[in-house]
Amino acid sequence: MSVLERNRYLLAQPFSKNVETYVCPISKSKNEVSDGLKIAGGWRFFNELRVIQKKENVFSESIMTPLKLIEEAKNESKEALQEAENVIDSITNKRLSFSNLNMSQPHVMGIINSTPDSFYKKSRSTNSSFAIKKSNQMISDGASIIDIGGESSRPGAKKISIEEEMQRVIPSIIDFKKNNLVTQISLDTRNLPTMKLGLESGVDIINDISGFEDHNKIKFVSKFNLPVIVMHMQNEPNNMQIDPKYSFAPIDIYKILSKRVNLLIQMGVNKSNIVVDPGIGFGKNIYHNLEILRNVSLFHSLGVPILIGLSRKTFIHEVVVKGYKYEGITKRLISPTKRLSGSLAFAMHAYKNGIQIIRTHDVFETKQAIICQETMN
Repeated sequence: MSVLERNRYLLAQPFSKNVETYVCPISKSKNEVSDGLKIAGGWRFFNELRVIQKKENVFSESIMTPLKLIEEAKNESKEALQEAENVIDSITNKRLSFSNLNMSQPHVMGIINSTPDSFYKKSRSTNSSFAIKKSNQMISDGASIIDIGGESSRPGAKKISIEEEMQRVIPSIIDFKKNNLVTQISLDTRNLPTMKLGLESGVDIINDISGFEDHNKIKFVSKFNLPVIVMHMQNEPNNMQIDPKYSFAPIDIYKILSKRVNLLIQMGVNKSNIVVDPGIGFGKNIYHNLEILRNVSLFHSLGVPILIGLSRKTFIHEVVVKGYKYEGITKRLISPTKRLSGSLAFAMHAYKNGIQIIRTHDVFETKQAIICQETMN
C-alpha cells in the first residue's frame, strides 16, 4: 500500500504524459466560499483542488485553484489543457436526473434485506407484509429509494441459488407495486435472471455489487433503459476480506469505475442512468476504506452521481476500537446495533463532499442529520 505524500509542487505539469493526474475538489459550503464553483450542480462548492499525481510507485498531492490547474496544463500541451478542462467540466456539470430523482440534492436510500443472515438483524425482512410496512415507514421518513436484496453480501457470505434469491425478493417487489409505494424501487442483485424477473415485477433501478462485470447484464440494462448502480468489489463476498490489496485504493478504484462507466456508455447505457459506488467494505480493509472516504470527492471527476453505503458496517467497529485503544481504553466489540453514531458521522462526511445518495438502514436518523446540516448552509 502506497503513501500519499503532500508537496508544495506537483511531480510534473498536470496531465503530462509521464504522470497520472487526478483531481479532488475541496468541498465547502456556500458560506465558506464566495467565488466557488458548484460540485455537480449541487449544494457544495469549491475554489481549490487537491491534485494527486502518480509517478511509478509514488503518489503526491498538491493544492491549487482550478484556474492554476488550467494555466499549468496549458503550459504543458494542448492535450493536457483539454484534459484539465474536461475534468473541471466533469466535476461541475449538473447531473441529469437519475430514475426521476433530482441529483442536485441529496437522497437517502433505505435498505430492505430479504435475507435470514444479514449482518444487521433489524434490517431483515423475511416476508413481504413486513417489508411493505418497513418500506412505508422509510418513505415517510424521507427515503427516495428503497433498495431490496435477497442475497447476503456480508463478508464470508456464501452464494445462494438464483431461485432462492428470486423467492426472497420478487414477492415483495410485486407487493410494493400493488401497494403503490411512492418511491423508486432498487433491486440489489448480481444475477441476470433475477434482474430480468425484477424488471417484469416493476423495479426501477438495478444495483449490482459486482459492477456489471458481465456484458450480458450490460446489454440487458441498455436494452430496457434501466438506471443502474455500479459498485466496486474486489473478489467475492466469501473471500473479499482476505488480505485485500491496492497500490492506493481511491485511485485504483477510480480507474476501475472509470473504465466500467465508459464501457457501459459504449454499450448503449445512457450516462444519466449511471450511478457509481466505490464499495466501502467490499474487499477493503480499514485503511482502504478511510483512504476512499478521505478522497471521496475524487469520484466526482467521473461525471456521474455517487452512492456511499457504509451503514453499521464492520469498518465502523474497527475505527472505534482503534480510537478507544489510542486513548488507553479497551473495547472488544462494537456490534452492529451500536454503530448508528459512526454511520451518521461518515454519512455526514459524504453529504459534505456532495455525495448524492446515502444508503442506510436508518432513514429517519440520516435524513434528520441531513436536514440539520442543510440549515447550516
